[in-house]
Parts: sequence; C-alpha cells; structure tokens
Amino acid sequence: MAKQIKFTVGGFFGGYKTVEISIAGDAASYKILRNGLLDVEKKFSTVKVSTAWLDELDALKIFAWQENYSSDVSDGTQWQLTFKDGEKIYRGHGSNAYPENWERFLDWLDALVPEMEFVNRERLEKVTLDYSRESAIGYTISEQLTLDRREKILTLDKHNSSHRYDFGADIDKLFDAAQIFFDNLERNDFRKDSPAQIKIELVRHDGSIENIDANYTERDLPGLTQFVNALKGFVTDLTAEMFTPVPDDTPAQGKYILCKVQFKGSYKHYTYRTDDETLAVGDTVDVPVGKNNDVNQARIVEIGYFDEYETPFPVDRIKKIIGKHVASAWDNY
Repeated sequence: MAKQIKFTVGGFFGGYKTVEISIAGDAASYKILRNGLLDVEKKFSTVKVSTAWLDELDALKIFAWQENYSSDVSDGTQWQLTFKDGEKIYRGHGSNAYPENWERFLDWLDALVPEMEFVNRERLEKVTLDYSRESAIGYTISEQLTLDRREKILTLDKHNSSHRYDFGADIDKLFDAAQIFFDNLERNDFRKDSPAQIKIELVRHDGSIENIDANYTERDLPGLTQFVNALKGFVTDLTAEMFTPVPDDTPAQGKYILCKVQFKGSYKHYTYRTDDETLAVGDTVDVPVGKNNDVNQARIVEIGYFDEYETPFPVDRIKKIIGKHVASAWDNY
C-alpha cells in the first residue's frame, strides 16, 4: 500500500524547506522545495529503501500524534505534516512544540534526504570518556563512560564492574546537556604532570570524530566536573562512583578544598575540608570522628574547590582532615 508524506519546516528568518515523499514497496520517490520553489538540482529522485527504514516509519505511530502542537513563543520553528497511508490521513502542525518522538522522525527523514539537513550535522551521536589515574600506591585506575544516542544508553565500565542505564526518549535531554558542554568547551594547554588524564571521543551526526586528550582537572577542562555531576543527576539510581578530578598542583585562590570520604565497611560519604592540595582521590587519610574527635581512617572519593557561599555547610562546621594516613594503603578496601 502506497504511503505519501509532505513535510514543511522552518521559520521567518531562515526560510522554509519542504520534502514530498511517495513510498511504494521498497522504493521511495521524493522532491525537494525550498521556500516553495522546486530545488533545480534535485527535482525528483527515486531510491531503494531498507526494510528497517520502512519499519521505523511504522514505529513512529504518526496517526497517534496530536493535530496541533504549539507554544507561547511567537518566533522560532513552525512545521506542517501531511501523512497518507491508504485511506488514512494525518494532518498536523506545530510552532516551537513537537511530538515526543520528533527527533526520531527527523532522523528517519534525514536518512532518506541528508542534503536537507533536517538534523544538525554537528549533533553529537556518541560520547566516550576514557579516564585513567595513577593511584597513590602505583597502579593505574581506568574507567570508561559512554553515551550512545542511537542505543539510548549510558554505560559505565569500571575495573571490577559494569553499569548500563537505558534512557529511552530521555536520552535527548542528556545529549542536550552534552551538546552545550562540548560545543562550548574551553580547554587549557595539556600538561603531563597530573596523575589523572582523560581521553574524549566525540562522534557527530556527519560522521566526523573529534578526539581530546587532557588532564582531568578543572584548570585544564573547566566545567567538566559540573558536567559529570549533571550526568549523575540524570541517572537517579546510579550507585557507582564516577571518576573525579584530582586537585591541581597550583593553589585555588580564595577556594575551600572539600573532600568526600568513605569509611571502611560503609557506603555513606562524609564531607571534610583540607588545605593540603597534594591529596588525591583514593588516598587514605586520618580524620576526626564524633564528639570526641577520635582519629579514624577513611578513603577520599571526591575532591572539589568551592567558594564559601558554595559549601554545603558553614565552613566552621566542617571538620578538617588531619593528614594522609602514614600506614600502608588498605589492600582490600
């Protein structure tokens, strides 16, 4: 049964583009119009299409879409869609508002007519973060975090565990955050004196791949810690610790150094402060505990620099780390 689609999208300033598609069997014919005029370089094309592409159209369930999607924003993007499948016809439109599976629909169109650029060529499709750090006792800690838009998953592979989180349609929100961060990333010169490094691979919609090698510190990659913490917010049931930057070897002027520590046999984290910028995640430290400030040992699991107004508690109420534990590191912590 033949299917027909007419789709127009655009805005007042950027103009409008239209594609008209006719599908019969495993062949699709289409023509392109820009601002109502037929594209003279692409008047009419017929191509063979895959079963998977046809199945994706059915999976969109366009007949279940509303007829009107609109927001209070007057400018921006407007669209119209007419979809005919046999005797059934869907007619819908919108202004700065879209069906839930809108991105999947644009991906489907883009697979047939990539020259129309329904999807931003620079859109991130996959992000891989490879983190490595030399521990205080000389072995290498390695972790890998992967975001995959097509698979709709986040995976975190650690030395002795692997974690997978399925996002479904919410993957687009996660990638929106990733797009903003990496498109605006400002990095400083790479210095090879940090115990923690990160290798970043960015795969974009046009197939291009960008690689970034850097120290994993706020001074080398400003905002990276905030981005990783934002990822934690998306994964509400994440129990595994994500990699954390180590302190820089240069003082953070006017900043307080706060450390989250974990005691042996406990899963809870407790906040202490320190003036020692040589401490690193994974170090075992002596800390005061309880009303009597008994000395106990704990492992540092996170370090951050904060202005006074950013600290989770008043600074004078946060106990200070006594110092690095002088005994050997816990073998089976």
